[in-house]
Amino acid sequence: MDRTLYIYSRLAAGKPVTKRELADRFGVSERTIQRDFRDIRDLLAEERPEWGLDRTLVLNKDDGTITIQPPIVSSFTSSEAYTIAKILFESRSLTKKELDTLLRKLEDCCFPLSDRKRMRDLILNEQALYVEPRHHQELIHRLWEMGRMVAQQQVLEMEYRRHSDGRTVRRLVKPVGILSDSYYFYILAYFDEQDEVATRKQVRQKFPIGYRLDRIVAFRPVGRHFEAPYAKRFKEGEFRKRVQFMFTGDLTEVSFWCASSALEAVLDRLPTARVVKQDKDGEGAWVSAEVYGEQGVSMWLKSQGSLVKKIKFKKK
Repeated sequence: MDRTLYIYSRLAAGKPVTKRELADRFGVSERTIQRDFRDIRDLLAEERPEWGLDRTLVLNKDDGTITIQPPIVSSFTSSEAYTIAKILFESRSLTKKELDTLLRKLEDCCFPLSDRKRMRDLILNEQALYVEPRHHQELIHRLWEMGRMVAQQQVLEMEYRRHSDGRTVRRLVKPVGILSDSYYFYILAYFDEQDEVATRKQVRQKFPIGYRLDRIVAFRPVGRHFEAPYAKRFKEGEFRKRVQFMFTGDLTEVSFWCASSALEAVLDRLPTARVVKQDKDGEGAWVSAEVYGEQGVSMWLKSQGSLVKKIKFKKK
């Protein structure tokens, strides 16, 4: 029984086994191991109604390994794992150590098993040449902790190193979300009423401030919670549609003319954008979008050169 349990636990964890390996480990014949496999196969059949899947033991004829298929431990297909790896490379938001850890786990989750080496070969070059952000700070654990504070609606005291002068300042904030933008993670937060530095205008402003996570020197909950009715809770996805380069401000409508050749890129960059009117000659269109503030979106639109013209802003 202990032997069968060991074999099942290995298989359930997504680890392939062979008859020869198991027979040598337990000092029994391969025929005995085959009976263990039969018992496990019967168990998988009994669990079929609960899983809603037909799981069974599958022999890989190339290397003689046996696995449970589909796996009990959720796995990525090879294409899914490779896509996630590419996104991680392009984001450039993690240290090399954290990235390597995630890539190794992605490789382990690849399915089928025969694709794991191919996955490693595909990402090896990019992994070796990866340039981590200059702050060199590991953020994964801090992201999770901050996410918990957001979910629990806890007022936080934090020490924040400002970009403008390098000074560390104390802030009392209500964190409402986390976003990633241009290689950095940001905590979105409103000023708390008890912050000694915040002005009345800052406390009452309708949009949150973005604080770069790597510049937060320390943070701790102060033991108070802030209230936000579910219907009025901050929605990161909606905010993300309306902010560029983490420059925030009042909700504003921007309108402009855009050349047809750049229209697709503009509409993808500004998720709230809509075409108001198409030129009759098909050369361009007038576009309108909702954004927070003017600076971020203005920077991006102007970077398009002659493809975007006649930019106008109107506060809502």
